Parts: sequence; C-alpha cells; structure tokens
Amino acid sequence: MTKLTTHVLDIYSGKPGAGIKVELYYLNNNKREKKKTLTLNEDGRADKPLLEDEDFLNGKYELVFFI
Repeated sequence: MTKLTTHVLDIYSGKPGAGIKVELYYLNNNKREKKKTLTLNEDGRADKPLLEDEDFLNGKYELVFFI
C-alpha cells in the first residue's frame, strides 16, 4: 500500500500545527494540477492519507501550507 501523508509541528511552541490549510498539487510536464485542499486536525495531521493506492501517481508533488 503506497500512500502520501503529512504532519506539521510548530517547532517554536512544540505543538501540532492544528487548523492549517494545505493544498496538494501534482506536477507533470510543466503543469501544476491541484489534487486536494484540506485542513489539518488537532494533531497537525490529515484525517486520512492525502493520496493512496491507485490515486498515488508516479511523479512530483508539491504541498503548500498556509501558515
């Protein structure tokens, strides 16, 4: 099972990055395709994997964190 996840920690306070908006992009042939927008939970994590199995394509991805 292949999956992509993220976890945000505020290293200044030592607390999870709760409530941070995240956008996931797939980069292919000089194109940037938005795959998902989500908000991190109280633990600074997504509630489920950003991508997994057949949705997880070979290639480059970009995560943009709105902090």
